[in-house]
Amino acid sequence: MFDIGFWEIAVIAIVALLVVGPNELPSLLRTVGAMVKKVRRFIREAKADLDQEIRKVDDLKQLMAKEAEIAELHENMDPAKPTVPVKRSSEDSSQTARQETSAENSTSDRTSDTPVQPPHGKSK
Repeated sequence: MFDIGFWEIAVIAIVALLVVGPNELPSLLRTVGAMVKKVRRFIREAKADLDQEIRKVDDLKQLMAKEAEIAELHENMDPAKPTVPVKRSSEDSSQTARQETSAENSTSDRTSDTPVQPPHGKSK
């Protein structure tokens, strides 16, 4: 982690032994060990929190991309063509069927010999 070799640790231990003394050195090492443990736990938790936030941002980016795609599809839709079927009463559906067939007859090519079929289940 800090790229400290064996001889560097030995020099630090000798200096600590001289400064603190042999009686207080074990308690100092326990305290330092506990501090290192707390620092490592803090770093691990902070890293986990950052990873979680990054995942959330990635999810939001994906959602925004999907919403942009949906918005683009909505812009490209023909407003004359309904995409969601609407339930209508039987009178409305028969009038709509008559209007559709009359519109098809007026706009279709008169040279074709095939008759226009009414919608399924509807008879004139």
